Amino acid sequence: MLSKMKMKESIREIYALYLQRNETQAFTLESISNIFEIGNEVFQKNNPEEVEKFKERPESQAPDIMDDEPFSLERTLEIFKTLEKDNPEITPALIQKIFEMNSRLAWKSYRRKYDAYMLSICEEYPNDEYINYLSAIVNYDRHHFDETLHCINIAISKNPSSANYTHIKSLCLIQRGEFETARTYLYQSLFLVELRQNVPPRKQDNPEIYPNYPIEFHTSADLIRGDLKKIDKMEKVFRDQLMPMFE
Repeated sequence: MLSKMKMKESIREIYALYLQRNETQAFTLESISNIFEIGNEVFQKNNPEEVEKFKERPESQAPDIMDDEPFSLERTLEIFKTLEKDNPEITPALIQKIFEMNSRLAWKSYRRKYDAYMLSICEEYPNDEYINYLSAIVNYDRHHFDETLHCINIAISKNPSSANYTHIKSLCLIQRGEFETARTYLYQSLFLVELRQNVPPRKQDNPEIYPNYPIEFHTSADLIRGDLKKIDKMEKVFRDQLMPMFE
């Protein structure tokens, strides 16, 4: 992840190179492609460590966000149509908007492929702890809470000392209105975190199926305590406002 300062420096360098290599500053479809080409060049030059990490990432059959295609006509058209009205010519501010929009579109595309892959691979490897953990997150984000519980229960059965797993289960139980059971799992998560007995999610001997850019869940004592307070508020609302209506 580039810092804001490093990003600004890169944008200025891209803009300077664009002016050197192009006779006009008019914002066109071609200008977007040129900006992506220069941006890739600048990134590789200024971030050799990240480039090396990219080369050394393990092979996987999972979708890879680094395989995104910003040069596709569909992507270029979407960026152009969104930005052309208020940006008649290339400026550093426009270059930044182009990269920010491309990042959002790339992530949206990756998430769509990633979710489909995780749900599919979970069916092929139903007892894999790590795959069930990642699939639980996908199902939770989709509001498929029964499926979330199914996956996270398998992960917990393999590794009951993971605060990540018990916290995810508590969140799912909260969504189902099972507050007391959710509270139990939140306290279990807090116990594991505070006593440093937390065992992080574990991969098995299936490196070829694990994504290089997983969408994970990271718990903490502060997050757990925050969710305990949410349960207290929900129960108070139910007791003080909803129950009287039924009575």
